[in-house]
Amino acid sequence: MVNKRGLPDENEVQAFLNLGYTEGNILDVILAISVKTISNYTNHVFKTELDTVFKAREWSGYKVSRSIFNFFRSLV
Repeated sequence: MVNKRGLPDENEVQAFLNLGYTEGNILDVILAISVKTISNYTNHVFKTELDTVFKAREWSGYKVSRSIFNFFRSLV
């Protein structure tokens, strides 16, 4: 769903349904993606501190890519 930007083709939808899932399950996937996206956006905008128990699993790729982006932006 994410890779297709919300536009899975009919064969993919049918393959999902053929596995025993329902259209309701498709909506569940959409809802889960939506909640995660809103949570991520909110945490990024307000710079929410990561809970201590999750600190060891912190993803730093965003910070690294942001630093690289800012570096090249400063060259312009």
